[in-house]
Amino acid sequence: MTENDCLNPEEHCDLHMCQLKATKLSAEVDKLYEDPKFVCTNCGVKVNKKENLCCPKPL
Repeated sequence: MTENDCLNPEEHCDLHMCQLKATKLSAEVDKLYEDPKFVCTNCGVKVNKKENLCCPKPL
């Protein structure tokens, strides 16, 4: 496992930002970045729903 791997890959879903970033961004994905309330302690992405992060921490 590398430093920025998901810490719970067995529970990993297609809604985590690390997966969504790998796809073509859409308007719906862009909305996740609006008014961020959580940060991923793996990759630093800031979004508004903790469900979209591998390792969420409140901002």
